[in-house]
Parts: sequence; C-alpha cells; structure tokens
Amino acid sequence: MSNKKKVFLAANSPSGFVSFFDELYNPYRSCRAYIIKGGPGTGKSSFMKKLASAAEEKGLDVIYVYCSSDPKSLDAVVIPALSVSVADGTSPHVLEPKFPGACENILNLGSFWNEKQLFENADRIRSLTLENSICHRRSTRFLSAAGALIEENTRLLSPLVIEEKVNGFARRFCAREGLKKRGAAPGKKQNCFLSGITPEGTVFFDETVKACATRVFAIEDEFGAVSHLLLERIGETAALGGFDVVFCHCPLRPKECEHLLIPELSLALVTLRSAHRLDLPVSRTIRAKRFLEPDALRLHRRRLLLNRRLSQQLTESAIGMLSEAKRLHDELEGCYVRSMDFEALNEFSKKFIFSLLGE
Repeated sequence: MSNKKKVFLAANSPSGFVSFFDELYNPYRSCRAYIIKGGPGTGKSSFMKKLASAAEEKGLDVIYVYCSSDPKSLDAVVIPALSVSVADGTSPHVLEPKFPGACENILNLGSFWNEKQLFENADRIRSLTLENSICHRRSTRFLSAAGALIEENTRLLSPLVIEEKVNGFARRFCAREGLKKRGAAPGKKQNCFLSGITPEGTVFFDETVKACATRVFAIEDEFGAVSHLLLERIGETAALGGFDVVFCHCPLRPKECEHLLIPELSLALVTLRSAHRLDLPVSRTIRAKRFLEPDALRLHRRRLLLNRRLSQQLTESAIGMLSEAKRLHDELEGCYVRSMDFEALNEFSKKFIFSLLGE
C-alpha cells in the first residue's frame, strides 16, 4: 500500500479562503515547527520538496500539504515520526510563533534576496499583487453563488431525510467495525480537505485514501443530503471510542465532512459524486436514497439537477478566475526569482536538512 499522503489544509470556498493551518502542529506538545517567511518565487515550495524527498529516502512517512491556489506547489510538509513540520507562513495562511524558539523557528528566505532590485520593481510588484487579489475576490463570488445552489439542494432534501435510518445505520456500522476501544481515552480529531477547487480544476487526492485504508466504503450521494450526517456520527463515535479520526471537509461546504479516514483501522468512508470519482477498489457502496423518504429525489428532480448544473458552471467560472490569478502570481514570482541568490539558498537548504535528518 502506498504511503503517499496528500492533503489540502486550506480551500477556496464560498466564504473565501478557509484554513485548518492552526491544526498543523500542537504548540503545547513537544514538536519542532519551522515557519518559512519570504515572498512568492523565493523557493519556499522547492525547499519543502527537498526536505520531503530526503525524509522519504530515509524511510520516513511524509504528509504533503498542497496549495489550493497552485496544486503543484507545497504549503507545508509534516514528518510525524520526528514531530517536525515546515510550513509557508505567509499570506493568506499567516503563521506566527506562539512559543518562539521553544517550539517554532522562523526560516527567513528574504535574507537571500536582493532588496535593492525588489525596490526598483516595487510598482510592478504592487500592481500584480493587487490584480491577483481582485481575481481571487471574483472567484469567491462565483463560488458563493455555486455554494448557495448546493445549499438549496440540501434544504430541499433535508426534511425528507429519515433520521432514524441514518442513526440506526451509523450505530450498526460502528458496532460491526469495532469503533470503540475498551477503557481508551478519546482519540484525536483532525481536519483537512482531500479535494480542492484549484486553477487546474477540482483536484481530489484519492491516493491519500489508498495510503490510509485498505477498506473503503463509498456513499453515493450526488446532492449531499445524507453523507455528511453519516460521516459525522461515525467519526464522532470513533473518536470517542479512542481512535484518531481525520474529518475531510468539502470545499463548497467547508463546515461539513465529505470523507472520513480512520487510519488505525485502515478504514475510509468517502462521498461519491460527479465532482470526484474514486480510482480504487470499494468494499461496499451505500446509496443515500435509502435514507430518504420514498420518491424524494423524483419529487425535486428538476430543481436538483438544475441547481447542480448551474453550480458546476459557476464553479468552472471560479476556476477560470483562479487560473488568471495563478498567471498573475507566476509573473509576480518572476520578479522575486530574478532577485534571489539561489546558490546561497541551496547551501542553506542542505545544512537545514542535515540538521534534521543527518547523513
């Protein structure tokens, strides 16, 4: 089974940029957190990729946290066995030390740039930064409209959900899968996104499901009426039962759980819909309509399908704006790339990686 774990800790959503970066590490426990500061194009992602590659060569598992505004770029890497995290701490997911030196350290990549050269390009940098922000705001407006249509579908179907069936299934599932350890303290609950709305379209990290689970239960729920209810009940029961649980949220409905991972049991529950289909074997498929009043989908079929189609179109428009924002960001990166002393940065990277991992 692959050990490649990829997630997003932030998402482009109907309410703008939402983030779980405050869960990247626990400053109240023994850990080493490194926060990178520096502008776009200063080598933050490349720095983290080198560290991740070196850690994997040593046989260590690495969690790759990707950027939803550029899914080829890293926002953070986590090496759980070493209790080490390294993260981009710049806007829009600004990180600041809570216990400087005792837990967090700042890695200032700005020390490798040519300040005079950047000052000479200040007008261009300001212009590109502001244009990029405008594109992101326009994207958010499209996603807000798309999210409103998704919410309308939920409102149409919510009164038709048979709660007794949802609760009964969740209880039976938890009992059958043994989601309670005798005498165990509650497990840890983590939050992330497995899917993201990005400049490259909707990206879904199904390889993370493969890395965490050999048993995958798929919930067919095109309109999102039931799956989040099942996942929340099962996830909370598992956490109270002593298992660590990863709640994977939906970027269009970021308060709701879309997928659930229980790595200790090699178990995953995922929601299937047109936005993301799984490329892996499924142990069982659970169809949402069994938890709805008879003919509920037929009763609202036209409205549900229209809302879904319009929501998809609006999401595509949002993706177009994110693509334009990415183009502007690439130009902005160019301003910084030309000012960087990458030879000195490479030497710093080697020393830093050696200090963490050794030979």
